[in-house]
Amino acid sequence: MDAEGGNGKARTFGAGLILGALVGAGLALLLAPQSGAETRRELARRARRLADETRDRYDEAKRRIRRARDARGHLKDEASAE
Repeated sequence: MDAEGGNGKARTFGAGLILGALVGAGLALLLAPQSGAETRRELARRARRLADETRDRYDEAKRRIRRARDARGHLKDEASAE
């Protein structure tokens, strides 16, 4: 798989995540048996949770990419030393 393919998958995942959040928020507004203020608080809470989860996944992806890049660099160094 080339670098472009991985980036496309990440974008697709991110777009799906955002779309899912918007659909979920819309359904929550339509089906909520609570007051508007309570609904807004719940949506804000969910938005914060989604932002935290997205940030965590992004940070994990960066760590994995960094580890893979470091491993590739070590392999190049070993090959050059031989």
